[in-house]
Amino acid sequence: MTRIKMIATDVDGTFLNQERHYNQARFARQLHQLTAAGIHFVVASGNHLGHLHRVFAPTPAVQTFVAENGGLIVDQGQTLFEDILPTPTVHRIVAAILADETLRPQVLRLSGAHGTYINRHDRPSDPAAQCYFFNNLVFVDDLTQVDDLIYKINGEWPNDTIQHVAARLNHRFPDQINAMASGFGSIDIVAAHMNKAIGLTQLAQSWDIAPSEIAAFGDNDNDRDMLAHVGLGVAMQNGTDTVKAVADLITPTDNNHDGVLNVIDAILAGKV
Repeated sequence: MTRIKMIATDVDGTFLNQERHYNQARFARQLHQLTAAGIHFVVASGNHLGHLHRVFAPTPAVQTFVAENGGLIVDQGQTLFEDILPTPTVHRIVAAILADETLRPQVLRLSGAHGTYINRHDRPSDPAAQCYFFNNLVFVDDLTQVDDLIYKINGEWPNDTIQHVAARLNHRFPDQINAMASGFGSIDIVAAHMNKAIGLTQLAQSWDIAPSEIAAFGDNDNDRDMLAHVGLGVAMQNGTDTVKAVADLITPTDNNHDGVLNVIDAILAGKV
């Protein structure tokens, strides 16, 4: 098997357990081993950068982030790449979604360079979860008046409908967006050509790493392209059937039992 030179992982439902924790001591030891072996560790998430910094604050050696489903890449505090939704496109799509009762979500947010924007009258189904995922909220009266660099539109729908709604959004706005179910009743909407695989490729090319030399972990639809693109795509045991369908390997244990860390040990030992 081709030697792995980069390991990329999704966060929620993948690297973190259901209590939103990870085995910090074990992972810190692995990071030392990965560095010694010349293997880069990368966080590849749909979340915004500030949230990822907070999640990995206990492990400050983690310094490379593919955030916003590939729309923002930061390494060692330096922005290497960013891709935004054009402002007119954002305003047009937001207006269309909010005007259509069959598409209107419970909450709609814009993830921008200077904050995550939300209508002050929107009420999330889980306020505590919103506070956890979005530590940069900016409340506004009208999302179509937001003037910022927007990486992503994010909305909340009933969890059992998100794959259907994502398909409807992509059909409604062809060649304009890529709408992907990201779990927990959430859909991420990015530029039509953007996904985690694109972002990861941009980063890998800057390090002269081929896709075949990358291992990636994920659990949901916004991870599918990434897992299908790399040399070792690893779906979580607790992942969706759609992401398992494109994977080369399914973790023997789930995210509540160090699924990612167990496979990293196997990679370090040359067993996968």
